[in-house]
Amino acid sequence: MALSCLVISRTPALLNQLLTSLPTARSHWQAGDAILCSWNGTSAAETELRPELGPCLQGQPLFRIAQRLPYHFASNMNGLARLATSELVLLVNDDVVLDPGSLDRAIQALHHHPDAALVGGVLRTSAGRLGHAGVLFDGRHRPCNRCRPELAPLIPLDSQELQASGAIPAVTGALMLLRRADLLAVPLRESFQHCGEDIALCLDLRRQLGKSAYLASAVTAIHNEKSTRGPTADAADLDAVATIAAAQLAEDPGLLALQEHWLAREADWLTGLALQQYAATAAAERALADLQHDLQQRLAHWQQERDTLIAEREGLRQRLLATWASTSWRLTRPLRLLGRLGHRLWGHK
Repeated sequence: MALSCLVISRTPALLNQLLTSLPTARSHWQAGDAILCSWNGTSAAETELRPELGPCLQGQPLFRIAQRLPYHFASNMNGLARLATSELVLLVNDDVVLDPGSLDRAIQALHHHPDAALVGGVLRTSAGRLGHAGVLFDGRHRPCNRCRPELAPLIPLDSQELQASGAIPAVTGALMLLRRADLLAVPLRESFQHCGEDIALCLDLRRQLGKSAYLASAVTAIHNEKSTRGPTADAADLDAVATIAAAQLAEDPGLLALQEHWLAREADWLTGLALQQYAATAAAERALADLQHDLQQRLAHWQQERDTLIAEREGLRQRLLATWASTSWRLTRPLRLLGRLGHRLWGHK
């Protein structure tokens, strides 16, 4: 199946890095494949792009700048999807670095799950911490990354919970594979300004086509969140997503069941993690108590040795003082002086 990678960029260093990761992310690039870019950078920056770093066929790069428009994620991606001619499209951020074979595994997951509207993966930061493993909704129905962000430093990337795959309420648009026909039928909402359009797309595809987002744990990449656009005013967009999610959770028992399924998994996993941490803490406390007891015993022994040495030193000091104060010491002083004088006169001959 032909694939088009859709990417928006203004930063040559990031885009070149993404291009470098693409050749090994898919085993066989073929005719009909393309990497289509919506460029919003300067003309000077454009000259720094290295298309040859990405996939090539017969020496010709598959990368091309398909449009030059101001940055707006939803409208830029919708435009690229209309320009694409492939069966599959990959929405990917320019700050993503794909792991070898990840695209093959994503295509396989989408093929093996025809009821899936799109496939997302598990993303990690360049520091090796969890970045994304699916999206759920909090008590206010706002989207939140599963197992993130506070717990990210505590979660090993090889954790069993992160190996789980399956239908999930939503995944991030930083890495999202779907059928082009589905995206054309249900495009990204262009009312969003800074974020949330990817989560709304997952909900819209489910509502309109009856297909769910799918989290494939074997699809992996590096992604440093917001490394391109930086901090933005997300509140209005998040509120808009919350409104959509609240209505859909209320009317779609299947979506609510998915949410509860992943929440239950996370609750069980967190309980296990807390128990492990409690056991480790208790073991550390026991080790600390043993160490303190050992130190106290050693300190007592050292104090005893110190007291013994002090007593010995004091006894020797008293005996020395007694010698100096004795009548014999005073009476023999002239002889000691003569002895020292003789040593000076004849001692070195």
